[in-house]
Amino acid sequence: MDLETIEKDYKHCRSNKRRSVDSVHFELHWERDLVRLLDDVNDRSLPALLYSWITRTPRDREVNACLMQMKIIQDHFDIRVRPLVEKELTDRTFNNRKGFGPDQAINRLLADIYDVSQGFTRDCWVISRDISAFFPSADLQHAYDDYRALIERSFPGGPDREDLLWILMRVVWAYPAVNSRPRSPRWMWEQYIAPGKSVVFARDPAKGGALGHQFWQVAMNYALNEFDHRQAGMHYVRFVDDMRWVVENKEAGLAYVAAEEAWLREHLGYRMHPRKRQVQHYTKGGEFISARYRMDRIYVGKRTVRRAIARIRQWNRHPQLHLLEHFLQSVNSYLGIFKRRNAYGILRDFIEEVSPEWWRWCLYDDCRKAIVAKPGYTHNELLLRKYNFKLNRYKNGNTGKNQRLGVASA
Repeated sequence: MDLETIEKDYKHCRSNKRRSVDSVHFELHWERDLVRLLDDVNDRSLPALLYSWITRTPRDREVNACLMQMKIIQDHFDIRVRPLVEKELTDRTFNNRKGFGPDQAINRLLADIYDVSQGFTRDCWVISRDISAFFPSADLQHAYDDYRALIERSFPGGPDREDLLWILMRVVWAYPAVNSRPRSPRWMWEQYIAPGKSVVFARDPAKGGALGHQFWQVAMNYALNEFDHRQAGMHYVRFVDDMRWVVENKEAGLAYVAAEEAWLREHLGYRMHPRKRQVQHYTKGGEFISARYRMDRIYVGKRTVRRAIARIRQWNRHPQLHLLEHFLQSVNSYLGIFKRRNAYGILRDFIEEVSPEWWRWCLYDDCRKAIVAKPGYTHNELLLRKYNFKLNRYKNGNTGKNQRLGVASA
């Protein structure tokens, strides 16, 4: 690997992580650290550089992450290998793929219900299954073998192939149980993480995908690729480990899913969650990816609504002008979810929760379904006011960059 390649990978990696703590710390001396990283890669001596913590929202979960050095080489791997993975995936899996996502998965499920029920005129059932401890039960050797076979048949030879195979080995066999540095106290693992759900304190070093690594987000999707291809011809949708089948015959559908569960357990080692088994008539609706659906309508999940209201009430405690930009980003992220669902009443109640103090600086745009800053309080205007810039945009007909920043031109 040469310096030009790793510099391009670094700039691509930081493009959507510019404000993260790891990215900021690396950027302080990025030229020096990038050369050190290049030497470590070429010498095959890069350490794991892992850390982990416990998050309580939206549920208790262990998160494993890595420093910027490991993120850069994972991004290098992802740029070159993900297009090869995309060619092998079916159109029935929707997570961690460009052009796919939660909305497309839900719409696909509703389209399947409409097709099987022949326009809501026939009976059909939705069978739900969820894999138990999906990431912690990942088989490392299986993930390595799948990716190695893909790389070897796609890259005939050369240094690029050797680099990819080494990165694959370094990321898969990172051993979080040994190399990860916990940033949460040990008692949080014992109190909040159920047995078998932890990778850091796992008993089996041959299993466990690190939730939070870019590589494992794609690898866990690719791990079920063979299972997805077995569902060809079925009305089947999968998002991560959450699966849905839409069947016309209830008994035959349950027998088919039971046989597929046995194959998944025997060949890939995954087991379905015993308390997340459900079969429901399509008129009763159900839940999928934090959303509730019924017939051809999609509603916001109750957990999302509770978090949105709680977030608004947190912002209402500190209505200050210098927090306006962060306030708008936070509330508009929830409004973006609401306006894509059948949630008009929820959206109205959400807007009514906003404190009158905030309306001094912003207003609600009903056409965009978003809260925007009032004239005089936009981001650029606040910067001009804070740093006393002079906006001489039209002075002497000069509208260039220097005049906009209030800098005298030569």
